[in-house]
Amino acid sequence: MDYRLLIAIIALLISLVNLTWNIYIKVKSEIRKLLIQSYKSKSNDTFNCVVTLTNIGNKPIFIRRIELEEKVNGKAKRRHLDYNSYSEEFENAPINPENWKTLIFKDNKYFSFFDTEAKKFKKTRLTVITPKGEKYTTKWFSQNNLR
Repeated sequence: MDYRLLIAIIALLISLVNLTWNIYIKVKSEIRKLLIQSYKSKSNDTFNCVVTLTNIGNKPIFIRRIELEEKVNGKAKRRHLDYNSYSEEFENAPINPENWKTLIFKDNKYFSFFDTEAKKFKKTRLTVITPKGEKYTTKWFSQNNLR
């Protein structure tokens, strides 16, 4: 076997590995990730849900809305959060990589975070939706979903 052919084959293999690695890095850098941490607490006579949104990806994330679902008799029921309470935080302002925003939602006349009959926090799930329709969802949690 000619040494020039061997060098060409080795160069071809190195080029393919390099191409694969560059494609992998490009795809990985385009991924958006949002970490949602939340917990429920009591302050005075009201119950709150504190939500911290942390961008752990490499691209800024715009937030369109936040939805809350709670389990009522084993079925998920969508509850409406007051958009005006958090819209100013996200109006044309993304969460940049490695930054976070904290929101506090309070009980209102439509729903309460605490079940007075069972004397425990209700099971809840949060969904954050971007303008492109991407959804970031927590697992069902009662007290908190902190890791």
